[in-house]
Amino acid sequence: MSKKELKPLQLTADLAPTLAQRVFQIRQMRNLTTKDLAAMSRFSQGRIEDIESGIETWLSATDRQLLARALNIEPILLQEVEGKRLSSVSDDKKLKIQEELAQKILQGQKEHTCPNCGGILKSSVEHGLDLDGRVQEFARAFCLKCPFVLKA
Repeated sequence: MSKKELKPLQLTADLAPTLAQRVFQIRQMRNLTTKDLAAMSRFSQGRIEDIESGIETWLSATDRQLLARALNIEPILLQEVEGKRLSSVSDDKKLKIQEELAQKILQGQKEHTCPNCGGILKSSVEHGLDLDGRVQEFARAFCLKCPFVLKA
């Protein structure tokens, strides 16, 4: 397949507010298929589809550069609409998010999303004994897509 030559994008239209919508919008403006964009960015076609469907809500710096280069845009246009990672918030807010997640797990709620990437969390309640022999419950969770782990 020959490489498509892309001219700089004239951004006269309003850009979409989410990463998924923005990648789709710019890909359409460029008249590219998901297969074309995958080849140009060195991503799999499935990964492009995951990004456009909202399964992936943030990109690593390297992946952002590759995708931006393939779309012939500045990486900031992707970064500004990526989902916020938990590491970008204060320690107090991070602790509050983790405590709220632990409470939901302990209350029996089953479906949870990762506070880092929006992916699916696998969660469980573990039981243990304290020093007095009383049963204690602990919430556990991990993300299937990113390194997030809850150890409450």
